[in-house]
Amino acid sequence: MKEVVNGNRPISQEERIYLAALASVHGWGPATIRKLLARFGTAEDIWLGPAERLTLSPTALEAFSAQRRIFDGEKLLRNLETYGVTLITWYDADYPALLRETCNPPPVLYWRGPALQSERTVAVVGSRRAGPYGLNAAQLIGTELVQFEAVIVSGGARGIDTKAHEGALRGGGRTIVVTGCGQDRIYPHENRKLFERIIDGGGAVCSEFPFGIEPLAQNFPRRNRVIAGLSRCTVVVEADIRSGALITADFALEEGRDVFAVPGSIFSRTSRGTNGLLRNGAQAYTAASDVAGEYGWIEAIAQESGSAAAAVSLSDEETRLWEILRTDEAVSAEELAMRTNMAADAVARLLLSLQLKDIVDMKGGMYMRSAKSCLK
Repeated sequence: MKEVVNGNRPISQEERIYLAALASVHGWGPATIRKLLARFGTAEDIWLGPAERLTLSPTALEAFSAQRRIFDGEKLLRNLETYGVTLITWYDADYPALLRETCNPPPVLYWRGPALQSERTVAVVGSRRAGPYGLNAAQLIGTELVQFEAVIVSGGARGIDTKAHEGALRGGGRTIVVTGCGQDRIYPHENRKLFERIIDGGGAVCSEFPFGIEPLAQNFPRRNRVIAGLSRCTVVVEADIRSGALITADFALEEGRDVFAVPGSIFSRTSRGTNGLLRNGAQAYTAASDVAGEYGWIEAIAQESGSAAAAVSLSDEETRLWEILRTDEAVSAEELAMRTNMAADAVARLLLSLQLKDIVDMKGGMYMRSAKSCLK
């Protein structure tokens, strides 16, 4: 079974379609398909051979026979072309590495957008009915984390998911939407343009569900499993005690992945879940440096930043000021003046020069190293 999941090897388009056919059988999970592949070798052999030899339960065999009667491989190929979708299987090098490492990875992914292989993937999830605090926090998290080359993963739903995706785009980064329906369905409908912007920005929309599958409630736990599996860690922004975001957190913990939670108001129902996670040992998320520092991204950015700064012509005073600035902490011009013992007008002039050289950002009157520019 390990060879099936981890064995990056070329397969024919026909085998790819047969694997998608097996994955579309109602009630069959990845474990069933892995077991059958270990016995019979190829998806084609399983699909075309006598059903009786599979030695599965009567219910599983009935579902298989029913799907064989209606599955249309030619229609699947047409849909892939019509909707600009790539069928990525667990045999393929493009299959996301972190998802492949999970105990139950989907056999196929329906993928729109460029293939994304990144070790810096962060799931950002939370309530569809989040308040202003959670919505603003989710957008800020997306914007700040992409400055460390993180890829934001979420479910494309209303509320926290949407704001996390929008934040990543605002920060000039990439983000992945994992949907609970087929790629010929858009859910929620109002996010159609957002999904197109995500793809245009180098991100992706993916699903393990075949074409034609509606966004039914029972699909979302499977969707949440993929969100957690794609991600190095999961950040829960705002969630009640029965929120689907907590299901995502549970999947992450089952896979040995880290869970962060944004502290919420004790007066907010939609913060009971996140505060409960913190009470039970989740790490607190208060700034992007909480995640970036955990995985060494700050140090990596600092090294790249030093190389970038060396490539820019700086005066001694500019260098002195720039070396004080950090990518994970913004400081005021007044603070910089005190630290450098320079006159306030001199600091203002130097900061403007550094902004024009695209190695310093100003946000709300505060200054920090431009991590984004250092990644060019």
